[in-house]
Amino acid sequence: MRIRAFTALILLFIAISPASAGRYFTNQDLEKYKKASDTKKTTSGINNNVPAVKYGPPPQENWDYKPKKYVIPYSGSSRRIVIQVTFNNRVTAPMLLDTGATGMLISLNLAQKLGVLDSDRARLLSLVGGVGGVIPAIFTILDSIKVGEVEYDFIPTTISFLDFRGFEGLVGMDFMTNYSVYIDTKRRRVVFEELPESSNMPAGRSETWWRYTFRKFKSMKSEWRRYRDKLYHEDSDSLRVRELRAFADSQYENAEDLYDRLNVYASEYSVPLEWR
Repeated sequence: MRIRAFTALILLFIAISPASAGRYFTNQDLEKYKKASDTKKTTSGINNNVPAVKYGPPPQENWDYKPKKYVIPYSGSSRRIVIQVTFNNRVTAPMLLDTGATGMLISLNLAQKLGVLDSDRARLLSLVGGVGGVIPAIFTILDSIKVGEVEYDFIPTTISFLDFRGFEGLVGMDFMTNYSVYIDTKRRRVVFEELPESSNMPAGRSETWWRYTFRKFKSMKSEWRRYRDKLYHEDSDSLRVRELRAFADSQYENAEDLYDRLNVYASEYSVPLEWR
């Protein structure tokens, strides 16, 4: 019943966003998401958070530090690099490696396999930009993702209603901040080269990542609080308004829960208070 009620509210958002109906993820979408990501990185300083991505095999250099290297085969083409990703240690799916994006975007189909929509974990309705304009999405946190032997936990993730073809979403680069990434098109493989450990990277995340993520979570919480307060100032007490108030209450609680989880995660890794 819980997933049906939540899905019904999602469908209401889709109904008012006809641009997203029945569309597939295309090369235009890929370029759109890359451009949007580049804009966000430029305006918020996220450039410091994205590792260098190079094409060709990793260089053979005689450094004192010998980095660990993880070689991941890929399918697709040099333009569409599809790798196998394991989510929450239970579901493996083909994902498009998007070196121009910072975040994680997964399909509704994959989210359902993971049980995200039918769990008690917080999930938050949001809007994302696409070729057809702004479309509804769901924001949540995944416990972990694993690409070969490269693993990260606590992954802020957007669930998209677009229909993907040949893969189940996009893997951005924000979870690869501890690696230099090389794409070897001749051997059709991606090489992740581990960077030296740094005390300025709690949980493998940079100061920029922590500040940006806290700012984003706080913003979502504030937006739902404002929307909820606006509804409670409505003179009407119709059934529709009462339903919207109840939904806004639940979304604000979800936003609070997401922010609290981020705070707990930051505390576990002794993230400085001034970064939060």
